[in-house]
Amino acid sequence: MEFVANEDHLGTPESAWAASDRLKDLPPLPEIRPRRLVVVAPHPDDEIFGAAGLVQAMYANHVEVVVVPVTDGEASHPLTVARQGIDLRGMRRAESSLALDRLGSHSPVVTRLGIPDGHVAQHIDDLMGMLGDVLLPDDLCVAPWWRDGHPDHDACGEASLVATKSAGARMLGYFVWAWHWADPNGSDLPWDDCRRLNFTRREAARKRWATAAFRTQTRPLGADRDGAPLLPAPLLRRFWRSYEVFVDASGVG
Repeated sequence: MEFVANEDHLGTPESAWAASDRLKDLPPLPEIRPRRLVVVAPHPDDEIFGAAGLVQAMYANHVEVVVVPVTDGEASHPLTVARQGIDLRGMRRAESSLALDRLGSHSPVVTRLGIPDGHVAQHIDDLMGMLGDVLLPDDLCVAPWWRDGHPDHDACGEASLVATKSAGARMLGYFVWAWHWADPNGSDLPWDDCRRLNFTRREAARKRWATAAFRTQTRPLGADRDGAPLLPAPLLRRFWRSYEVFVDASGVG
């Protein structure tokens, strides 16, 4: 599947997801009290878009949260970066730190892996080993669903599946780009394995506040088309809900 998301390719509208009976009728995510929550993020922002509500729940229960940015997201605007000499890697790291602060973590545990943005699939064996060094038995690892639709996301999901089984940890998959291409009432998503985590209006507001930290992705980075935001408002609305959906990976072999 070719992955395209921009102002000209807005994907499945949020109104269609809001009207989905399958999404409304998902069973709740059971309460989980892991040793730690390990959030695998292909790029610095996916930890917020996919799992900010769960992160807040773990903070509230005094569970340690470890964020693992697999790449630094340095390839999101290659032409603009080349022309303007922007330190996009540094900017995206700072945005992620600000977003986690807005969720209530003032000294987050962050383990950066430094795999090249856009090339995670070519380094998947290395990634499996790196995640194996991070994960401990009884951790809960949340990572992108292994069929999320972006090559980096899919590779992170596949590597996390292998690493969690080896470590004796549990894994949940989260959606970021599946919201973009999937049919809300079709068979594109693994509905039988999906669980819904509802959160309060305050938690939803904090998640929305956290998403606003990612200005390099949600605001123009340059005056020309190459610097256009990768996540215009219609795409961001998917992450302003008062719930998140996770795929239980326990039955995936």
